[in-house]
Amino acid sequence: MEIIHRDGLARIGRFTTLHGKVETPTILPVVNPNLLVIPPKEMKKFGAQAIITNSYIIRRSSTLKEKALKDGLHSLMDFDGPIMTDSGTFQSYVYGDVEYTNQEIVEFQRSIGSDITTILDIFSKPDDTYDQARNAVMETYRRVEEIPDYSGSMLAGPIQGSVYPDLRKQSAELMGGSRADYLPIGGVVPLLENYNYETLVDIIVSARINTNLGKPIHLFGGGHPMFLAMAVYLGVDLFDSASYVKYARDGRLLYPEGSRDITKIRDFPYWSPLFGKYSPSEVKRLEKDEKTVLLSRHNLAALFMELEEIKERIHEETLFNYIQEKSRAHPYLYRAFMRILDHRENIAYFQDISKKSPFFYYESTSLLDPSLSRLMKFSIGYIERNRRDTAIVPADSWRPGVPLKKEILALYESNPLNVMLEWCDMLIPMELEETYPVEQHLTSSHSDEKTFIENYNSIAFLVKPHLVRYLKDMVVDPENKAARNFDLEKIRTVADFQFGIGSGLALFPEDSTIIKSRSTGRIRNILYNGKITGTMRTMDGFFTLTTYGGEMLRSATLYPGNRVVVGRDSAEYNIKGFNVFFKFILEADENIVAGNDVLVVDQDDRLLAVGKATVSGKELLSYKEGVAVKVHHAISAHLDSS
Repeated sequence: MEIIHRDGLARIGRFTTLHGKVETPTILPVVNPNLLVIPPKEMKKFGAQAIITNSYIIRRSSTLKEKALKDGLHSLMDFDGPIMTDSGTFQSYVYGDVEYTNQEIVEFQRSIGSDITTILDIFSKPDDTYDQARNAVMETYRRVEEIPDYSGSMLAGPIQGSVYPDLRKQSAELMGGSRADYLPIGGVVPLLENYNYETLVDIIVSARINTNLGKPIHLFGGGHPMFLAMAVYLGVDLFDSASYVKYARDGRLLYPEGSRDITKIRDFPYWSPLFGKYSPSEVKRLEKDEKTVLLSRHNLAALFMELEEIKERIHEETLFNYIQEKSRAHPYLYRAFMRILDHRENIAYFQDISKKSPFFYYESTSLLDPSLSRLMKFSIGYIERNRRDTAIVPADSWRPGVPLKKEILALYESNPLNVMLEWCDMLIPMELEETYPVEQHLTSSHSDEKTFIENYNSIAFLVKPHLVRYLKDMVVDPENKAARNFDLEKIRTVADFQFGIGSGLALFPEDSTIIKSRSTGRIRNILYNGKITGTMRTMDGFFTLTTYGGEMLRSATLYPGNRVVVGRDSAEYNIKGFNVFFKFILEADENIVAGNDVLVVDQDDRLLAVGKATVSGKELLSYKEGVAVKVHHAISAHLDSS
């Protein structure tokens, strides 16, 4: 799996099959080989890159089986793109045991040229007992391991475990480490049919964060447009959908926010392939088969339109904002959204250090955005580490993007205080005034007094027996000799936030020189011994390090902190400024934040380069394709210029 764009766990990716590449996230329309409502080759114009069909149905039909074995699956389906085949597991769940063994059905899929073959796993139902679900997990794992190695089609190994979190985790770990290179999340159709999205959120999160992050994740049966965005936000790459036909047969139309009965709509939406060609009343009068075909086309268009919107949101890094909007479309979706927020600590680990888009603050619920977890945790730690009197600067006394008032700076520099700024109903260290998302945010200006009081009380509790007071209640003597330098403390605090506690002191010693922009007055470069250690970025307030600064950080940080370790074959190129590719990484700090500067070192811990990590620390060892670190400063260039 190669990453093209990402937004936390969501990703636009690409992987290769025997019949071409597949870009994710995407949907594989389910095609019944006995009943082609829409010809597979026609599905391409809707956006379908690949389809899924059932090998069990093909094998049971002598006519289909003979043609598939003779001419191949792609000829049978009249589709030249990638085709995934299911094994009959769902039929086993609905109708009872199937008459083929796991190895037989996988071998059949391979013999007819399937691009992604699926083992005959054991379907876990939501009402299974714990022992039943555990046995299904272990038997499914045994079955994927009994399949002989094969260099052709990809092998899909479903993650099972029913509704039991520990079993889902165990199954995810087993399948992630197995020979399966494609990981569907199975046993969820009953949850989808009952709109039990809350439980589904738990299952997806458990599967996604506990398995091999470099393998595609597929949600079996998850192809309804109203839940797609949330599933992608949680890390699902692929879906399959028979809903486009099922809803059409019932006279129902899919929309991004749900479904509607054709008897109750006034007209088709402008994006529908039926718009301007038919009126709803005309379609209602058609024979059922013809009506099903037309409504199926509308439904496919709805699915792929929603996918394109999701991909655009990933590219913009606004997918969380989108699922907030979607959550208000249906009470069940809102409950699912709140359950996603319950998992914010797990999700936050995969968030980039900053985003292209500003942080949107609506009301107190926005404080549960996973992107804020790192800031909130740091702010609490800041108070705990600095047990001293605290002054609070109220929201009406400062504004992000506007220079701090002289009296606020005087208060800071003349007193050994924690100075905390009111920001979006929480309190943050004054030194982080320009870092993402503090300055880079848009707010509704809707204040939640209850939330702020809770935050205020938590600060008061942390600093006991020290005092907590508002700026207006304090007397500031402008004649006091400065006790500390705000600019120096600011760059140290930002570095601590960015690279870990203690990094600020290591990077920026007492006699560092701070260079500011003449036009804006903002900090730009920091020098030590006449050499630039880092540049403060205007877009997010974080640092881009030079190799000189990188060496200072490396010397002060325990191995493997902030490091990506590469082998000798890669090192000779990285030291010259070439990017680091995933396949050459030997070790990495699992606490690396996606989008942050990292140190590229060799096996002897010698610094080679400094660059931007494209993914989080846990993901760096999972992927095998693509760029892992975009190098911006290399040792050889540093030596040449010195």
